[in-house]
Amino acid sequence: MDEPRLKRRRTDDSDVIRTPITRSAEYWFDDGNIILQVESTQFRLTKSMLSMHSSVFRDMFLLPLPSDEAMVEGCAVVILHGDTAQDWNHLLSAMYPKFFLKVPPSVELIAGILRLSQKYDIPLFRKDCFHRLRMQFPSTLAEYDSLSGRTLLREEPHMLIPLVSLAREFDQISILPLIFYSIVVTESDKYMFKVMNDLEVNFRPADRLACLQGYVRLLDLQSLTSMSWIDKDKGYIPARSCPRYQACLMALKDIIYNMSRGQRPEIFVLGQWIAEWEVNLCDACRSKARKIFEDARQTCWNELPAVFGLPDWEELKSLDFE
Repeated sequence: MDEPRLKRRRTDDSDVIRTPITRSAEYWFDDGNIILQVESTQFRLTKSMLSMHSSVFRDMFLLPLPSDEAMVEGCAVVILHGDTAQDWNHLLSAMYPKFFLKVPPSVELIAGILRLSQKYDIPLFRKDCFHRLRMQFPSTLAEYDSLSGRTLLREEPHMLIPLVSLAREFDQISILPLIFYSIVVTESDKYMFKVMNDLEVNFRPADRLACLQGYVRLLDLQSLTSMSWIDKDKGYIPARSCPRYQACLMALKDIIYNMSRGQRPEIFVLGQWIAEWEVNLCDACRSKARKIFEDARQTCWNELPAVFGLPDWEELKSLDFE
């Protein structure tokens, strides 16, 4: 077997840096007939597989090889400038699937596949990535509720900010409201406030402001809609038909007290009814409170884009690429 070739990069007239070339441990196939070199990593693949997925490679392989083309083990070496080996590992994990279709992919994997599928015109993988993003961050409340905790994307809290950039980079604008909402409501290490105060995080000032303003607007929205039942001045609870007025009034005060004990007010606009709220309420008050809460969820959903300074859902969907 040939020793890994060395790529030379001249920094000045007298100094030459020798960068060792490594072969991919996973994507070096003995029957491969083309070698792609990305940064310092080589991938030995088949032209037929690349051509099947990518019109760019299909057209490239129709051209005759230059007479001085570099060869390794009888295979031409194509150096891909501007790509990263990590992105190619992500793309090849989809092209030669072991887990891509079974395990929710990470944001980094989706981003890598999208970058390369756009550059090399690989529509199958690009559409699959867009589908996963839109299913994970849907544009209707019914689709959102149907997820029921399921995930099509490994949604690590620390990757929510990169998801905003990814949505804008690839014109998946309709997923932005739910990404912003996820940033605002996540409790992971008080994520939103940590991010808002960390100027080193790569987060556009306009998006940072949208989250801060959105948090305040969501609190106002839920006080007028889904959580209006806890407002004693509105008189929803105790209900008019309440058989034990004073007991339910005390239960309501306990609910308000427990909600105020946290370091910051919680957001409930798209959440599900919490069973603990109804423990000490009578049937009439419980029914009234729950109806107010559940009826308001659609209203809150409709208002979600505007909360973050975005157009309505229909316009957002019209802005999506593909």
